[in-house]
Amino acid sequence: MIYYPKSHITPNLYSNGGLAYKSSQTPYTGYYFSAVDGKNFTGKFPGDGNNVELVPTLEQSFSSPELAEGNNPEDPRFYPKNATYSKINNVKEGKGIKTPPIPYYPSPTDEEYKLGEFVRYFTKKVNNEFYYETSGLYKNPLYISLSITWTIQGDKTKVYNLNKSMVELKEQQHNISGLGVFLKFNYLKYYK
Repeated sequence: MIYYPKSHITPNLYSNGGLAYKSSQTPYTGYYFSAVDGKNFTGKFPGDGNNVELVPTLEQSFSSPELAEGNNPEDPRFYPKNATYSKINNVKEGKGIKTPPIPYYPSPTDEEYKLGEFVRYFTKKVNNEFYYETSGLYKNPLYISLSITWTIQGDKTKVYNLNKSMVELKEQQHNISGLGVFLKFNYLKYYK
């Protein structure tokens, strides 16, 4: 059985075939819940049945709750920087635009250095290995978001190995690769 705290899930969602079983890619119709890390599972909440992992299908891009709320999934044609497309097609900023994650460059505070660690957030698009470091968890069904407790104080070798292990663990937990490459294998970043 999987476990997520109640504050980390959105329960009682319903799929009309816009999600598919991750293992077989067979469309799923029924109740599901979404976790803060971007994963979706069968059942209304954790523990409701087997909680099999689901992945978005192309159809979900057009039937997601976000679309119903007026926020289309990310589409580069609508980025504010692409003013020509937006002007020609009369697209107004804030109407149907889902902005991509905003890159963030953390700077640990003195208090975090005293504590010896701080939390870093990363997100990547489900279908590629391009990562962003963000200021918090990015909630979008087209992205996988994760957080890592990043050690910045202590024995240099232990800090390096601990941060490296945390990155490898997150890659394994989220069935992703390339986070270490994105970090340029610099597991001592922010170390003092």
